[in-house]
Amino acid sequence: MKLAAKAEKKCSLQNGHGPDSVHSWFTAGACALSAFFALAPLRAFGVLFVAIMQEFGANREEASWTIMLLGGARVLSGLLAGPLAHRFTTRPVILLGSVISAGGVMLAYFATNMWSLHLTLGIVHGFGSGIVYAMNPVLISEHFVKYQTMATGVCFAGSTLGSFVFPKLIETLIAWYGFQEAMLLFGAIILNAAAFSLFLRQPRWLKRCDTSVESLITVDSTDEKSSARLPYVIPVNLDGESKDPEARPGFDQAIAVVQKRRRNISLLCGLDVLRIPMLYLVMFSSVAFNLGYDCYNSLLVDFAVDRGIAQSSAVTMTSLSSLADLVGRLGLPVLADRRLLTRRTLMAMVLALVGLMYVLMPQCTGYGSLFALAAAVAFLLGSGVVLFPVILVDCVGLDRIAMATGLLTALSATFSFAKPSLIGKAVLKQCSTICTFRFSYILVGEHN
Repeated sequence: MKLAAKAEKKCSLQNGHGPDSVHSWFTAGACALSAFFALAPLRAFGVLFVAIMQEFGANREEASWTIMLLGGARVLSGLLAGPLAHRFTTRPVILLGSVISAGGVMLAYFATNMWSLHLTLGIVHGFGSGIVYAMNPVLISEHFVKYQTMATGVCFAGSTLGSFVFPKLIETLIAWYGFQEAMLLFGAIILNAAAFSLFLRQPRWLKRCDTSVESLITVDSTDEKSSARLPYVIPVNLDGESKDPEARPGFDQAIAVVQKRRRNISLLCGLDVLRIPMLYLVMFSSVAFNLGYDCYNSLLVDFAVDRGIAQSSAVTMTSLSSLADLVGRLGLPVLADRRLLTRRTLMAMVLALVGLMYVLMPQCTGYGSLFALAAAVAFLLGSGVVLFPVILVDCVGLDRIAMATGLLTALSATFSFAKPSLIGKAVLKQCSTICTFRFSYILVGEHN
């Protein structure tokens, strides 16, 4: 392992890159911009929710199935994205998700009924956007060590910035061109996510220099036990001879054994994450958090209209409250990076306060009180979105994060089917109960 560390350090110095470097921050920016476009419909779904009811004559529960299927497909995508990223790198997986995300929205142009809209805007787009949403934090965890929480905040800030742009944009497109044509143009705009995904790369310092194989592998390491302990991030060339003319005859066979052993244990090492008890606590908390988040995000505009606020003012309120979301994603997690509070303690505080805000929300009747509370909720939700991926890395480790992320998002799909039964009722009050339960569970995790 010491030899591996020396080789890794040597590679980093030679290439001019390293954890928390300028290159790492460029990667965080590219992740933010890919999420900015790929997750745009989710940030504007308050407007889309009302537009769907008007366009197709659907009631709230029928219209909510689109967002439910979008959320379900988004989290089910982890079943595919996690193993693919574990087997390959995250870059091609994110690129694939970006293309699927844009394609689903453009296909909504052909939607003539609710079922076709569920398939295109719901399932297809949700699957693609879920891949981008799940894999971006994995790439961030590879590029950052000291400033991981802050970088994750920058990554997720991209989707938050979409709240300043896309609600008004989609409202204008629908007013000018109609719902179907607006979906075609909207999908073309979302395709920019694929362009920014091309900037993403696996960290160079996780790759081996050309000459590092000779210092790490010998003929004596051909046994499976010792070969399995080699770092998985070190690539091995099998198609060429050793550059060292004095290399021993068994050197190429040693490399082949290592590579074969790596392929055999890769999936098993990923599934070993299920043995970590704390993972289940994090998964439960994340599932409950996302369930309340999606319901709140979908219903805020409709809730404001029911309180007598004009739809245009409600859309503006949603966009402005996203500023608090952005501050929450970039500001509050810094406390954890500076070790002023532990990440678990900070998460417990966020979940408790979110529950309190959900309790108070139905009591708001005026624009001012609703805007103030919406800004407070946005601030807390933004902080929670950033903290969960970082806590997951702390829980399972960097080598298992791709598989753990896939399992987490897949589990969330099971609970996402409860959204239609919540929407149309006193959903904000029910969300407060959910927050109370997840707060108690996260406190149990803090003491364990």
